[in-house]
Amino acid sequence: MKKIIEILKELNPKNDYEKSEDFVSDGLIDSMDMQDLFARLEEEYNVEFAGTDLTPQNFTSIESIRDLLKRRGVEGDV
Repeated sequence: MKKIIEILKELNPKNDYEKSEDFVSDGLIDSMDMQDLFARLEEEYNVEFAGTDLTPQNFTSIESIRDLLKRRGVEGDV
C-alpha cells in the first residue's frame, strides 16, 4: 500500500490520507482527483480500468483502492 500512498501524496501532499477513513467525505479527493488518480494507477500498475470503476466507492480509502487494483488482477503488495 506504500505505492498507493505515494501516488496520493503526489496528488496533494498536504492531505493525511493514512488517517482518513473516507477520502471523499473528508474532502481529500474530489472528482477531478479521482480521474487523475485513476490514470496514475493505470499507468503505475499497467492495468486498464472500466469506466464503471470510476466511482467514489472505489476511492474512499487506501483499502478500497487496493481492492480495486486486486479486482483488476494486480497481485502482491500494492
